[in-house]
Amino acid sequence: MYNERSSYSLVFLISRTRPKKNGECPIFLKININGDKTRFPVKRHVLPQKWDSKRTRMKGRTKEAEVFNNYLEAIKLRANKMYNELLATNAEVTAQMLKDAILGTNEARPKTIITVFDDYVERLRSLLGKETTYANFQKYRTTRNHFQAYLQKAYRVSDVSLKRIDHSMIEGFEHFLKTEKGCSHNTSIKFLQNLKKITKDCIKRGWLIRDPFVNKGLSLKEVSRPYLNEEELNRMMSLKLPFERLERVRDYFLFACFTGLSYADVKKFTRKEIEITDSGKWIKTRRKKTGGVVYVPILDVAWQIIQKYNPYFDQLMPEDPVLPIMSNQKMNGYLKEIADLAKISKQLSYHIARHTFATTVTMLNGVPIETVSKMLGHKNITSTQHYARIVDSKVNKDMKVLAEQLDGKIVLNWS
Repeated sequence: MYNERSSYSLVFLISRTRPKKNGECPIFLKININGDKTRFPVKRHVLPQKWDSKRTRMKGRTKEAEVFNNYLEAIKLRANKMYNELLATNAEVTAQMLKDAILGTNEARPKTIITVFDDYVERLRSLLGKETTYANFQKYRTTRNHFQAYLQKAYRVSDVSLKRIDHSMIEGFEHFLKTEKGCSHNTSIKFLQNLKKITKDCIKRGWLIRDPFVNKGLSLKEVSRPYLNEEELNRMMSLKLPFERLERVRDYFLFACFTGLSYADVKKFTRKEIEITDSGKWIKTRRKKTGGVVYVPILDVAWQIIQKYNPYFDQLMPEDPVLPIMSNQKMNGYLKEIADLAKISKQLSYHIARHTFATTVTMLNGVPIETVSKMLGHKNITSTQHYARIVDSKVNKDMKVLAEQLDGKIVLNWS
């Protein structure tokens, strides 16, 4: 490892450019750290003829010279002490950082990962509704809390300097997420991606030299996205339910199947988000999760559900909720009952309705992936391509069935 002190030096010098009326000139301390230089006045003045440029001190053995030179030596001792402290808590020490430390400014304080995280989270909070969403704010706040919990568990501290963030700590955090927090691989990777955003920002600001994520793979695993096929969807639509609460949950689920809205977006869905034009009825809103624009036609099934629970639709005020949905936990609990009654073996949750819209209702009926992506409110088409792979696999499966049915029935006769 290179010697971090090899090009560190402190030199006092006289500045003859701005002498006082009595001819005395100010003394500066010049700091040089690996070629990075700065200087600042030390609040002492001396006549040029009394300054020893070679020894960088006042000439003579007078009491005045002794007091003057002791003051300079005290500053140098303080500077060396501050430099050593900064080396212990920072990946890199700059001349400006040492100057700030000597002068006692805030910028000289050692940077720590949790304080940097707190600043970033607070910045996101101030931008809520402007440049970021609550979901984005929440994911970084949760990452910060998980990382602090990891530090307390693994190191028995609530914060560490940025200099201590290394590859082994990143690996340890991933293990902590999967074991202590019970996170899946993909959820753990997303937390690590959030942490990497913070460390990259620190590198850009010069607070961190080495990237702790070098050679660290952050790839997500392909996950199964369950959805209802056409036969299961029809079975649920025609199902006679014994209780009003189950019927309401089934209807709200079907509404999402035919609009693609998530639970959060249905929960905030109001009358003002419905547009009725010459071309039909439309839902125009923004996704609560990402802020992406959603513009989707209201198909007949969805419109019938809206009217069923709003018999006086024309009298709704702009801010009135269209479907006063219950909690997501209750919805998912009741959906399990409905799945049993409909003899659907899949583990139903409200989010499956969104997958059903993307596959069974749209793509499998020939709607282009670009159109589906816009209706789902995805900010890029990559998110939608997961559903395209489901459709592709069904096409392959259907073509295999077709090939088996045609085998032996159609024979090319070359004679």
